[in-house]
Amino acid sequence: MKILLLNPPSPSGEKFTREGRCTQQSAIWTTLWPPVSLVYTGTLLKEHGHEVKVIDCPAEHIDFNSLPRVISAFCPDAVVWSAATPSIDSDLNLASVIKTLNPATYTIVFGTHVTVLDLSVLEHTPSLDIVVRNEPEITILETINALSSSSGLANLSAVEGITYRNRTGTITQNQPRQFIPDIDALPFPDWSLINVNSYRLPLKDKPFLMVMPQRGCHFPCTFCTSSTYYGTRLRTRRVDSIIKEMKEAAERFNIRDFFFWAETFTANPAFVRSLCNAIVDSDLRVSWVCNSRIDTVDGELLYLMRKAGCWMVSYGIESFNPEILKGVRKNIEVSRINKIISLTKEAGILASAHIIFGLPHETLRSALDTKRRVLGLDLDFAQFYCAVPFPGSALYGQALVEGWLAGAASVDFTRFRQERPVMTLNTITQSEVEAVRAQAVREFYLRPRIIFGILRLMNFRHIGKNLISALRFLRPMNKRVK
Repeated sequence: MKILLLNPPSPSGEKFTREGRCTQQSAIWTTLWPPVSLVYTGTLLKEHGHEVKVIDCPAEHIDFNSLPRVISAFCPDAVVWSAATPSIDSDLNLASVIKTLNPATYTIVFGTHVTVLDLSVLEHTPSLDIVVRNEPEITILETINALSSSSGLANLSAVEGITYRNRTGTITQNQPRQFIPDIDALPFPDWSLINVNSYRLPLKDKPFLMVMPQRGCHFPCTFCTSSTYYGTRLRTRRVDSIIKEMKEAAERFNIRDFFFWAETFTANPAFVRSLCNAIVDSDLRVSWVCNSRIDTVDGELLYLMRKAGCWMVSYGIESFNPEILKGVRKNIEVSRINKIISLTKEAGILASAHIIFGLPHETLRSALDTKRRVLGLDLDFAQFYCAVPFPGSALYGQALVEGWLAGAASVDFTRFRQERPVMTLNTITQSEVEAVRAQAVREFYLRPRIIFGILRLMNFRHIGKNLISALRFLRPMNKRVK
């Protein structure tokens, strides 16, 4: 079969990432991530004899007006695309566009949002044939293999992990699929399916790729959807396989910069030590970034990570308020935050933090205190968000039960964007949450120390583009609360 794999255009024309738990528009430096799920899926399909085309519409500047021509030019038998909560309306509208071009084309969608709301999505999207639930690659492969037979939709009853509409219009939810027990069974992603030069590190403007060292996360944070996509059991790859993949990327695409794509890269410190030692011993000479928690690293591990090429770690801090952290099951000690950020900098690694305002139990006082204490950390970057109860997270169910949303039948998912609040709590107003976030962004990034640090990293050939992106992002951040 001819299979078209899509990261759809953004409704507003922004660069937009739809990848597992991360479904959001690009932020201050307009970074777009390589679509790792699409490339993994495309690689599997190619290995099984299918003709594959991967199109990342935001990266290739393809909008909704030009997309029908792109689809028609390829004449696919099936179109598979990723969907995200903030863009779900336009994402699902693609199904009718595809069916208008060719009613015989199968329409298949995946992602955390449609995993959780699969029945509703199919009921309200008549042109959509199949929803792929949870981890997508093997399920998509088996779905396409089933559709490639002469029986088509009739063969789908045995495919685990899908919900689909049969030829009579009946919606069937098949049994769930077990998460891939051995992720080394997946082939290396074939990055030739996309234009790797479209994905550039912010500021440095160097091409980079994603490497998946592990899947799954056993931490129970209620605001995160990672368990919906990759499950709660940590599944690590063989270190030698990761090293081989990075070597191939360096040789084939001249890539020396990587993002270790994992829910919590340092969840298993022993695994990280083994990988770092292998990178050093292999003389790869690569640079990489990762995400982490402050309770999974220490000074010794950070120094080893730096020796192996790590130049930045992003920590999920979320809040400095113990009651808020306990309420969202983010089981970290506030007293440890400053120490780990200091150890990170001492190791020669840049430190970034993720902060969420407006989580349950948030008050204006606690939000302002978190903002003040974040400004006191020795950070190089910070991402500030408003709390959003994305479908697939425990927070979504809690928000419905507590009445923090308007109600299941009237939820406007286009409002589920992390730069604005969507929940109505009785402890803080939405306008206060939005204003504190805006104030935090301005106060953090307009400090001379941060500005000079950014300038030192910046590729000056693209300084104009970087500054324009920053100014566009900061301009609306003018609300202030006391």
